[in-house]
Amino acid sequence: MNLQESEKSSEIDGFVVIDKPKGPTSHQVDYWVRQILGMEKVGHVGTLDPAVTGVLVMALGKATKLIDIAHEQPKEYIAVMRLYKDVPREEVEAVFREYETEVYQLPPMRSAVARTLRKRRIHSLEIMEIKERLILFRVTCDSGTYIRTLCTDMGYSLGCGAQMAELRRTRTGVFEEKNLVNLQELGDALKLKEEGSPEGLQRMVFSLDYLFRDYSKVIVKKSALGTISRGSDLFPGGIRAVIGEPRRGDRVAVLSENNELVGTGKMLVNYDEIRDIKVVDFDRILLENPDQARAERKRKSEEKKPARQPVTVRPGQAERGRDRKQEPRSRRTEFKGDRKSRDGKRKDFRKEKRRR
Repeated sequence: MNLQESEKSSEIDGFVVIDKPKGPTSHQVDYWVRQILGMEKVGHVGTLDPAVTGVLVMALGKATKLIDIAHEQPKEYIAVMRLYKDVPREEVEAVFREYETEVYQLPPMRSAVARTLRKRRIHSLEIMEIKERLILFRVTCDSGTYIRTLCTDMGYSLGCGAQMAELRRTRTGVFEEKNLVNLQELGDALKLKEEGSPEGLQRMVFSLDYLFRDYSKVIVKKSALGTISRGSDLFPGGIRAVIGEPRRGDRVAVLSENNELVGTGKMLVNYDEIRDIKVVDFDRILLENPDQARAERKRKSEEKKPARQPVTVRPGQAERGRDRKQEPRSRRTEFKGDRKSRDGKRKDFRKEKRRR
């Protein structure tokens, strides 16, 4: 896990996995992370309700451009479902097996999205424990699946009714529960970094390319980075290597020869059919455009220049200046003839010249 940063914490680029406590909203956690790290570009991957705990991935710096991609990846939860009546275990297991498929859901009344019917896939449902009317289970599902709605629907299928009692997220894509840190640990790690020990913060922050651990990758030549940063797509001449077997339409991560994330995009051809046409259609470019960077540096340097102080004119000063300019030349040069001689006495050279 490499931490991409400069000397200032405000320029950290990467992901940190926060253990969200029960009570605050996900946006409140965003604010706290901004305050701790002293940076503006912070966002979370997948909103959790105030009562839900667990994995809340925070994107820092350039990683905020990758939130949509991180949000596409499957999520895992551990939940407690409460039944309204006693139901035999065999019937519960049968209903759980039925729901390991694509399901239709209508978001709850109190949700942050429009209440339109949506289709989501339940990859796995595992019953961990049943105690009286409480069922502890693990679910792996598509992003955007409402576990509260899933519990309600399974209660209808059981014929007794049910509701979600507890929920904890344990995984978001490649980010797992073992990667969790709390806000206090994040603040302590930043303090140690400022004192010269950055190792703790480096362990907490995942690099940008870690998100694409399981994706196919395209390595580009150094000579192609300039044109890519200015918005050009990727053609065969700029490719150094292809890792994996990406097919047309697959999302790939584009990396430099130094293993830095250049951008992401969709393959326009199969990996074994790369010829002379465009290979990758970029949807995100993380390289800094040198022309824009130069203009931004110039703007910032102009802002740092001290403002020109207005000239203060004392009362009567302007009038005296105008009177002097209007004086006749003979009067203005009246004292130019006065000089000091070597013995220190003033001598009027003009009078001496006339006498001669």
